[in-house]
Amino acid sequence: MERLRVVVAYNDDAALKPHLNEIEMRGETEVIETAREIASLLDAALLPVTDVRQALDFLRRDRPEMVFNLCEGVAGNPHWEPNFALALEMIGVPFTGADPIATAICNDKYLTKQLLANAGCPTPTGFLVTGAVPEVSGTWIVKPVHEDAGIGIDAAAVCIDREEVAARCAHVIENYRQPALVEEFIDGRELNQAMYFRGSGEAVLLPAGEILFSDALSPRERVVGWKAKWAGGSAEDRATVNRTPADLPEADRIALGQACAQAASVLSVGGYCRFDVRQRPDGDLCIIDVNPNPDIGRESGFRKALEAAGIEFVDFLNELMIAALSRRRP
Repeated sequence: MERLRVVVAYNDDAALKPHLNEIEMRGETEVIETAREIASLLDAALLPVTDVRQALDFLRRDRPEMVFNLCEGVAGNPHWEPNFALALEMIGVPFTGADPIATAICNDKYLTKQLLANAGCPTPTGFLVTGAVPEVSGTWIVKPVHEDAGIGIDAAAVCIDREEVAARCAHVIENYRQPALVEEFIDGRELNQAMYFRGSGEAVLLPAGEILFSDALSPRERVVGWKAKWAGGSAEDRATVNRTPADLPEADRIALGQACAQAASVLSVGGYCRFDVRQRPDGDLCIIDVNPNPDIGRESGFRKALEAAGIEFVDFLNELMIAALSRRRP
């Protein structure tokens, strides 16, 4: 069988993100490392994307049969991630991962939350802040509405009164140049569910994972933020250990898979995705984040789930490309 001509595209725009600190920048570096790994496995060319027009000019000239899409935004804007996928769709080049509409929806954490809540999917209460903060009580977590990879999240993001919420929202708006999502903070188990979709549309649920928090952490420190994700060897990294598969009762494992599969259907997420879920002390589940096209680097939670399922990484890559070809428009 003749090998497909594949291009691995990734965003090469870290220089346009001055708001990220040195550790948060490691997420940008990991995308490049993952792109190189995939290009090597697939004998593919690399396409660094800074300017969409230049990338499209290249694709029109080269006419690859497949783009393995790792582009997490363009021109320094993470909320423009759907733009590149849309451009690929418009010029008729098959690409892996979620389609631009689903990506755009999930790139807005507040819109995602509204859609899930309206469909009856379990998710914590929350509201968007662009200016003044309303009166609140209880414990809340404040997140940049368009970021992923733990960016903008650390122990200081967990707030226990209106003054703390307002200060953190101001920090997010000023430093990340986007609105802040204020969400009910759930002090409970942090679970995750990875899945991908075959060309037939069948969802493949991978073994669930859990982030184990050190007993030394206070409740407001039990978050998986940028330090835990990217500062290897840091106190936050050592205090948050990934265990895949998670030690879950069968009933909870089934409920987790069903909740995430329902959410994927509501949001029309295809390709591959990963859900972050908190479990309340009473056992109820709440989806706190939806990640289409999540990190699939060597140390990622998604890779740990593939390993737990006994699925070779290259076989997973081929499944994604087959699915991308199957949904190509005539």
